[in-house]
Amino acid sequence: MTNHNQPMEGQRLELDTKPLRVTFFEDRAEVVRATQATVPAGTVLLSLRGMTPLVDDQSVLPMLQGAAKLLSAQVTRRTHETSTGSESELRDSESDQKKALSRRVLAERTLEVAQVHEGRCAALVLAWIVALGRVPRGAATELTGWRSALGQLLDAQEQALDQQSAAQRELADSRLDEKRAQLRYQAARRLRPRRESTIDVQIEVPNPTEISLEVTYITPCALWRPEHLARLHSNPDGTHSLTMVTSAVVWQRSGEEWANVPCRFSTARPAQHASPPLLSEDQLRLRRKTDAERRTVVVEAREQSIALAGLGRGGQKIEEMPGVDDGGEPLTFESSRPVTILSTGQPTRIEIAQVTMPAQVERVVFPERSMAAHLRTTATLVGARPLLAGPVVLSRGSELCGRGRISFIGRGEPFELGFGPDDGLRVRRQVSEEREQAALTGTQRIARTVKLFVSNLSGASRKLLVTERVPVSEIREVEVSVERTSGMRWDGKDGFAHFDLELPGRATRELLLTYHIEAPSRVQLPAI
Repeated sequence: MTNHNQPMEGQRLELDTKPLRVTFFEDRAEVVRATQATVPAGTVLLSLRGMTPLVDDQSVLPMLQGAAKLLSAQVTRRTHETSTGSESELRDSESDQKKALSRRVLAERTLEVAQVHEGRCAALVLAWIVALGRVPRGAATELTGWRSALGQLLDAQEQALDQQSAAQRELADSRLDEKRAQLRYQAARRLRPRRESTIDVQIEVPNPTEISLEVTYITPCALWRPEHLARLHSNPDGTHSLTMVTSAVVWQRSGEEWANVPCRFSTARPAQHASPPLLSEDQLRLRRKTDAERRTVVVEAREQSIALAGLGRGGQKIEEMPGVDDGGEPLTFESSRPVTILSTGQPTRIEIAQVTMPAQVERVVFPERSMAAHLRTTATLVGARPLLAGPVVLSRGSELCGRGRISFIGRGEPFELGFGPDDGLRVRRQVSEEREQAALTGTQRIARTVKLFVSNLSGASRKLLVTERVPVSEIREVEVSVERTSGMRWDGKDGFAHFDLELPGRATRELLLTYHIEAPSRVQLPAI
């Protein structure tokens, strides 16, 4: 953009700028604007327009190209009264007001004509009545002509009344239209405070020359968050593939409109402190156990999440909008083409990455939590970039099946996603428990039996994995033993019992899991 304005107010030029690039962070945006101008010799003050009043003064960084010297740069903010509507809105509202006025005047004239016509017809009817009264009674007078004349007068009067009624309705509508046009015109002319800011750059120019000026600044009220679309495909050879499409969801309400601008999305945190935290002393103290504590062992049951890298099991409650998790290494993504982002505060989705990888799909059942079987997809991330933590929309082919969330997944790291339940599989669970205590030794024994009834309601054969939990003892006084059954895989570290099944269509199978908990009398076992 080239401006050839002549210097005003003693070596001062007002220049329009256009955005060259916008870089979004998790709580702000960095904007680069540029302009070109022919400047005269001497000290010139360039007033750059187009910036938001929210610009961070300390972040302003001008870059000058040309035979000129940069002296200073500062942000200047101004407030002035301006009309609520634009110039085109003012013209349109004024034109509508004039049309509404012309319509009302025409409706008033039409009503006056209709009233005069109706009065004339009423006078003729009255004259007919008076004339008929003057005819002598008993005179041989033909009444056919009188009746015909009366019918014509009444028809004319009725038409006049209809015209008067239509004119009255048109007048009421035109007055309402005129009032609305006046309100629109007044609303468009209503003044409101408008805040504008400029970046005033002072330069020293030895000779008249052409310069190019770029200015970089940071503005709040602009941010981005990653969002994913996971699409599961079934290949003709029986294998599956998973496509992950990553989009940057952008919100901005800075007051600027960025049209056809290349955008970048960074996970860096420019507002974060760079200094390391200070450590304080962490003191440990010893306390002797009491006699009662030494004689009694209290056992408490707790649930523990088995965390695997890249598998976001469990949930976390947060009270504020989460930041962008990049695994500790700042990353930058770029849009494939220039985009337009308006200052409306509404989300704008921009695709920034896409990767397709092989996937393994299995049906898993956790009867303790749900009676339905779910599709679980496991894949290993390929490509040169990781997957950022964020929400994910799940799709089986072209059908959406739900929403989820993934944690940060590094390159070459395995991860899993759930793609909703399989309506053709159901599980029913029954739990029975027996408690006994030895009379002499006082040894406590708990026998728990879990029965699972797995049904395949569909007509096709289904493979699935059924997982049950067994308590894991962390103290030597409590022993947990599991009775192994056919088809069961038992992992004593995490306490999971797995059953691999293949059910034919319209079939039901029963699974049995039995385990025992033994502890001496001085151990207080909780009610599980």
